[in-house]
Amino acid sequence: MYNISRLNRCAQQALDRNHHAGVIFFDIKSAFDSVWHDGLTYKMNDFRIPVYFIRWIISFLCKRTAQIELENQLSHSFEIKSGTPQGSPLSPLLYILFTSDSMNSIPSRVDYGLFADDTAIFTSSNTTSRVRDRLQESIDQFVKWCRSWKLVMQPIKTELIHFPSHPRKKYSNPIYFRVSNIDIRPQPSARYLGIIFDKQLRWQEHVKHIETRIQSRINLLRFLNRITPDSNEKIMLNIYKSLIQPILTHGSSVLLHAEDKIWNRLQIAENKSIRAALHLPHFIHSKSSGSEGQDDGDDNIDNEQLKTFKTSFGGLKVVLYLHKKKT
Repeated sequence: MYNISRLNRCAQQALDRNHHAGVIFFDIKSAFDSVWHDGLTYKMNDFRIPVYFIRWIISFLCKRTAQIELENQLSHSFEIKSGTPQGSPLSPLLYILFTSDSMNSIPSRVDYGLFADDTAIFTSSNTTSRVRDRLQESIDQFVKWCRSWKLVMQPIKTELIHFPSHPRKKYSNPIYFRVSNIDIRPQPSARYLGIIFDKQLRWQEHVKHIETRIQSRINLLRFLNRITPDSNEKIMLNIYKSLIQPILTHGSSVLLHAEDKIWNRLQIAENKSIRAALHLPHFIHSKSSGSEGQDDGDDNIDNEQLKTFKTSFGGLKVVLYLHKKKT
């Protein structure tokens, strides 16, 4: 969340000041599989990690073998000379250690976010040319570092977002950068650490992504209630909290400046989820109108199960609203 909040703050402050902000999301080819063992050993020594632990890590990584199966034919085993084991909880930590100095040479007015193999570089200024020059210098330094440590950046999968002061204006010095003779142009949106950032911070695409993700889980809750009519409500709510609630609340702090309709869409999504968990109908009575068929956006639902259930998202909205008033 820390890197997400920093990026959002940089972009939001630039938009509030009618400045420009730019962010690059890097993609490293086979990031975990490309960790150079000798280079990692050097980094661990540089961090003064105890020798016995370094030896244990070397033993953990080295002399691993693999085989390839193709059409029921198994190849001879071969030694894996680089990389960290897939699925191991140590692998992300070792990769973080290996890339810990990757941003040491970028310009001072450029910020960055590192989380395992997700890397972002961002900056802001009152002119597009300054943003472009800073990002280009940063990318050049990062590519140079990658070559030194036997990593390969994939330009095709690297993304750029320009947060413009005037979204519809065409700028004489547009923001872009070049990697390996490939021009990287701004995209309208990009995903970073599970959050979809768009160039105007409207969050519509992010909310749409959330709605799409939780729909199959809502259907699962309804299916479970159909096959077990006497299902325990507490158990069903725990399933909701495990499968849907984390998706709804992940990164919600970045929505501090979002429009009310964004909050309403998320609240509707949560209402649908809780109704599915409690085996309630899609449309129920509303106190305010006294009629049936009110949609999920109605705040006055005449159902004690739904009304008395304290939703985490509703509580989070109150906390963020109070914080917004203070600032």
